[in-house]
Amino acid sequence: MPLRSCKALAPRVELYHPNWNQQAKARVVGKGFMSRCHLGMFVGAALVLAAAAETDEPGFTSLFDGKTLNGWSVEHSDRISVRDGVVIQDGGTGWLRSATSYKDFEFRAEYRVVKKGGDSGIFFRASAASSAKEPFWPEKGFQLQVIDNPDGQFRVFGHGTPPPTYDRQGDLLKQTLKGPGEWQSIALKVVGKHAEASLNGVRITVSDAIILPEGHIGLQGENGQFEWRNLRIKPL
Repeated sequence: MPLRSCKALAPRVELYHPNWNQQAKARVVGKGFMSRCHLGMFVGAALVLAAAAETDEPGFTSLFDGKTLNGWSVEHSDRISVRDGVVIQDGGTGWLRSATSYKDFEFRAEYRVVKKGGDSGIFFRASAASSAKEPFWPEKGFQLQVIDNPDGQFRVFGHGTPPPTYDRQGDLLKQTLKGPGEWQSIALKVVGKHAEASLNGVRITVSDAIILPEGHIGLQGENGQFEWRNLRIKPL
């Protein structure tokens, strides 16, 4: 069949690459006849995307398989689960702790606020032990605040440590922060006492007061409703 004819009859096909499970897929939208010429084109494009998924972030390892919480420990919470390829935080306190402890690393993830005003955070260099009282967060460690509020977003807190000093680009954050329901990307790089955090590709916060040498990564429960995906890390 001539290309012009098969183009007229073929359904619309969207290629997409969900980074959170590192697969390239082809999705057929609508009904119709797909000719061999189109099928070959789409399969070829999908293979290119799949190959790119293996090389676009060299050195990074996935921390979430999209189906289970393998490699994680749920600490003092019954409101953390997995559904439809994302980690769900449905209110409550406690935290989700990585099984592995890290010294220097770069952590990347995507999140979205499900309900307006949601509050959460990323623990890092955190102890495995949790505090004995609610909200049952790490006894020691640091926290990058993740909240649906530009005044509080990307502040750095200490748990069981002196309050860390940090510089935060508040005006730039207000231009970068998206609203509830929109996926946003986070990159947190920690080397020695230095930490820097980027939101949607823009560096927002820098600290040189990360005094604990090693610890776990964690997702904080602070009564907010959040979804997380594409969690990965690169030891440095």
